[in-house]
Amino acid sequence: MKIEELIVNDNYALPLWEKRGLMPSPAPVIKQLENVTVNFLKSLKAINENSGLDKPSKLKSVQKLVDQLPWDDFDTEEKEFLADVIAPAIESMGFNPWAII
Repeated sequence: MKIEELIVNDNYALPLWEKRGLMPSPAPVIKQLENVTVNFLKSLKAINENSGLDKPSKLKSVQKLVDQLPWDDFDTEEKEFLADVIAPAIESMGFNPWAII
């Protein structure tokens, strides 16, 4: 499952910054990005596995989760990186991530 794969990945490893043509952010920022991402993905997994929610309810929950991310803590490149990391997880639930993020 895509969400679980992303939870265990090192989503912000230094080579991935270089691949994007970016200088890596400072280590504390990378750690914060990773923590925010893992917490988001764990919550997303719980929403996905909640059989008591119908698809519209799941969408609403995912939107709320995205809105609660600390976007203002990051610069533009970091925000884009975060969005690119979480997008496949949202997509794996059957939603268009770019309509949500």
